[in-house]
Amino acid sequence: MMKRRYDRGVVINVFIWLLFAWSHAGAADTPPDKASAGETTYHMTDMVVSATRSQVPENDVATNISVITREEIAAMPVATAAEVLRFVPGVYVESAGGIGSEATIRIQGSDPRHVAVYQDGVPLNLLANPFADLSLIPVAAIDRIEVYQGAASSAWGSALGGVINIITREPAADKAMSAEAQASYGEADTTRNYASLQGTVDRWGYFVSLTRDASDGFVDKSAYEQQAAYGKVNYTIGDTGRLNLVCNYDDGHKEDPIINYPDFWDDMERTRAYQRLLLETFPEDTLSLTLEARHQDFDALIEDVYADHREPFSDYREESWGGSVRATYEPAAFHTMNLGFDGDWGRYDDRSFSGEYDTGNWAVYGNDTLRWRMVSINTGLRYDHNQDFGSEMSPSLGLVCRLPGDRALIRAQAASGFSAPPPSWVNDPFGGNPDLDPETAMNYQLGGEIQALSWLRLEVNGFYSSVKDLIQPDWERMQYVNIDEVLRKGASGGLTVTAFSPLRLSFFGTFTDVQDQQNGQTVTDIPRVQYQASAVHAWQWLTQSLHGDYIYYNSSYPETEDQVFVFDYLARARLPWGGKLCRPELFGAVHNLFDVDYVYRSVWPQPGRWVEAGVRLNF
Repeated sequence: MMKRRYDRGVVINVFIWLLFAWSHAGAADTPPDKASAGETTYHMTDMVVSATRSQVPENDVATNISVITREEIAAMPVATAAEVLRFVPGVYVESAGGIGSEATIRIQGSDPRHVAVYQDGVPLNLLANPFADLSLIPVAAIDRIEVYQGAASSAWGSALGGVINIITREPAADKAMSAEAQASYGEADTTRNYASLQGTVDRWGYFVSLTRDASDGFVDKSAYEQQAAYGKVNYTIGDTGRLNLVCNYDDGHKEDPIINYPDFWDDMERTRAYQRLLLETFPEDTLSLTLEARHQDFDALIEDVYADHREPFSDYREESWGGSVRATYEPAAFHTMNLGFDGDWGRYDDRSFSGEYDTGNWAVYGNDTLRWRMVSINTGLRYDHNQDFGSEMSPSLGLVCRLPGDRALIRAQAASGFSAPPPSWVNDPFGGNPDLDPETAMNYQLGGEIQALSWLRLEVNGFYSSVKDLIQPDWERMQYVNIDEVLRKGASGGLTVTAFSPLRLSFFGTFTDVQDQQNGQTVTDIPRVQYQASAVHAWQWLTQSLHGDYIYYNSSYPETEDQVFVFDYLARARLPWGGKLCRPELFGAVHNLFDVDYVYRSVWPQPGRWVEAGVRLNF
């Protein structure tokens, strides 16, 4: 299968470097003051959008939201969104083994299907079984990732565990054309290449990126190859509006080994394409209106490969359409209100199903942020109507208290959340249960942060969530049923130190306890203790970083080897050549720097130490 796809990989690579060459020629014609590269102009260092679906100052948000910016991503040895999220406190990336393998997300002990994932406002969770594979999302087009921890249903609907909101890059507004290209090579014949082109001419802005990654894998039959193409066009309408079109295509092929069975493995091929059209206008200084339409296709083919033949295991297809309307009204500087509508409808089928199945969900929501002196109050309410399970109402109430001097704040939120039952578990012709109800929870978050010293920042967050009607398999009835109740509770905290400029140090820890309410026992195979540590040093032309994570998996599998720190090292060096036209940069990364052995399950092999290096060019 990999050889059959070789020609496509060659075409993608050639196209990436043709794009790079074209951008080089265009940059050569750009006036000197336009040729210097810089960051995109879309920066919201003190704003978040995931709490209320519109921009709100971060210190007005009552929930626990982590933000990873493009600058922070650039200092990490990462290539995908899944690799970035590995270093976020409270988040666990469940990887099926090594680079390129399927990666899903748990937040605060939740199931992967309880975490809603969005990119450009497009939901990436599958229709039939709502998990999202973040290993297919390259970082090349990402501007920032916002992680909403805890029940987010009052703003997003089915999101019992939280939301991963991926916000993509906007065209550079101060240049007619700028470009960047990067290529790297590592062990196991691992290559990671991307190129992007962006700029603004008159009322038109554009951003295009191409990515191709491939590797032979670090164990037999674990090769992968994936490519992505992303494009965004902005058109400014007068002085008060803009039209935005986004098109995304990604394609991945992976080999999934079955350890101890060398003559058997799975071939997996997945393709996703989505389009999003957005109209944003400001009819008044205090009012903004947003209209959005979206369409998405997803295909996944899994084949079982034997020594002498192969046969299809799954051939899944889905297509969905959706739209959103949102109005944001700010009657005063201290008051922001949002009203919105979301609707998504789709169709999916698989070779194991008896036919195609339709899904549909529409919702109306509203939220209000009121600021008074040192206090902010967040309220939210959303009504979802789903054609499979009926309706669900999700309220939330939050409070932020800022202490004098704005050096510290305390956050608290109570929110009702739900996750819709997977439609495949409802409609499966062999074991579907049409009586499945949504899983629901009352979620409480309490946290705070303080700038204790000019160089020391402390953070702490606690969570408590009582989940009812948890869906579990009933082996006697051979179907899924609402039979379980669990209690998820825990805390995270850490510190960031900038006393030794230009060195930045951070250390965070998370404790999670998931308890089965029926038998009082701790649920296994959910990470119980996690630590994240990082050190970033930027001095003149050299940037170095060390990022590490530690996991106590609380495993039920005897082969598990965990409770070790796994560190990744990155070094970037800017070269003194090229002048204003081109700024070259060399970089190298050592993954699993200390070559530690760690295994969560024997069927999920994790790689030992491996090295990659490459070059990056900015124009």
